[in-house]
Amino acid sequence: MRMDSRSAARCSRHAASSASHELLPRSVGALLVWGCTAALPGVPSALAAGSPPAGSAQLPQAAATSELEHELAELRARLGALEDELRRRAAPEQPAPGGGAPRERSRPPALRPLWERDELKTPRALRGVYDKPFLVQLWQRAYLGGYTELEFHAYRDPVLEIPRGFRAHRTNLFAFADVAERVRFAGEIEFEHEQPGEDLEVAVEMAFADWVIFEQLVVRGGVLLVPLGRINVNHDGPVRELTDRPLVSTFVIPTTLSEAGVGVHGSLQLPGAALVLRYEAYLVNGLGLLDRSGTLAVPPTEFQHLLREGRPSLGGDTNGSPAFTGRVALGLGGLAEAGFSFYAGDYDERNDNRLSIVAADLAVEHGPFALEGEFAWAGFERDAFARTAGVPDRFWGFYVQAGLGGMPAWLREALPYVFDGEAARLGVALRYERVDLDGDIGEAIEPGLSFRPFADTVFKASYRFALRSLGERDVPGRRPDDEGVVFGLASYF
Repeated sequence: MRMDSRSAARCSRHAASSASHELLPRSVGALLVWGCTAALPGVPSALAAGSPPAGSAQLPQAAATSELEHELAELRARLGALEDELRRRAAPEQPAPGGGAPRERSRPPALRPLWERDELKTPRALRGVYDKPFLVQLWQRAYLGGYTELEFHAYRDPVLEIPRGFRAHRTNLFAFADVAERVRFAGEIEFEHEQPGEDLEVAVEMAFADWVIFEQLVVRGGVLLVPLGRINVNHDGPVRELTDRPLVSTFVIPTTLSEAGVGVHGSLQLPGAALVLRYEAYLVNGLGLLDRSGTLAVPPTEFQHLLREGRPSLGGDTNGSPAFTGRVALGLGGLAEAGFSFYAGDYDERNDNRLSIVAADLAVEHGPFALEGEFAWAGFERDAFARTAGVPDRFWGFYVQAGLGGMPAWLREALPYVFDGEAARLGVALRYERVDLDGDIGEAIEPGLSFRPFADTVFKASYRFALRSLGERDVPGRRPDDEGVVFGLASYF
């Protein structure tokens, strides 16, 4: 007969209780002690060596009590040692490289549900794919949530693809899971309305698995957010201070750019400094801009949208030649991060022409102050076939945005039911942006105000001043309608 340590502990407690109970014969306690001791492997005992003491009832009361107390004390001590051994074996230690004292195994960052944090510790401008608030936690391993965006524009511009009036632009649902100790899954599905009269678009923005070998080396595969700049990875509406995404992140980096692929990423703490080096590198399918017959992904009159419309299908590669993309960033704690990213791959079905994109980004957030910016350049290799088809030469652009936020104490006291929420915040922001799409220039300044009654819900209002309008290169004298009031409401849920 064998029993585990938990059953043995219960047995010993029953034995002790029986041995000391005034209404039971003391021989019953002796029998229970003998049974418990005999059932435990590797626990020698005088009681386990033979049969139950037949004459225990005839022993003098003092001698019998002393013997039972001695055996019970020995049994408890041995059970405690066995429980310590079981706990030690359940948490194995990993030897340090090159010998030395064993060290604790590194674990991937734990995902935390919404109710365990009032506000994400990572500043909004520095967040990544795992920095999300969650609606619910299921079975201690799955996490569900999402966000929604409502917009209003007082103007309509076909080049910018902005309709007039209210638009329930997008609602995204995401699911994260701790599959195993070192395997995680992240997925996001987008439901988007682009233009009036168009059908609802449903797309998979990301669906990948991470295998955490070390913090410094993580293997990732699936539908990836291409790490071009920061906004393509960190583009959720509730983290942005202005409603519309920058022009450079719309036309030069076609956010949201998702591709099927595989690669690695990780982070390294630099010695002797509070700096963290982060990297990502992936092989992906690549964009498809030009087919074998010489047809572009968009009509030549809409070339501004070439990169957006050339975003690849997740079902396969159009030319069989994968593209290579990656990003390297240097972070200073939770204060700042500067990054450099790239993308290179053939864009035509004939594999004769190459697309190269490089980008640089910066984000700083300290106390009430915030500063962010991004620059991107896309160069199209063009042979005679591509030139004839209307492939442009290059796109480039940048934006710079500054912000200031906080909540005055007098305002909290004056309207406590409006402005005293957890992490409530008023903000002002100013953005300057410019893009040059093969000679077609767009330029704008946009000041704005934002109010966050809670950390993950934001009301935004701004006014867009168009200094130069896209589309004027090919249509001189065009009367653009691309400036006016913009309002947005975005919230995680």
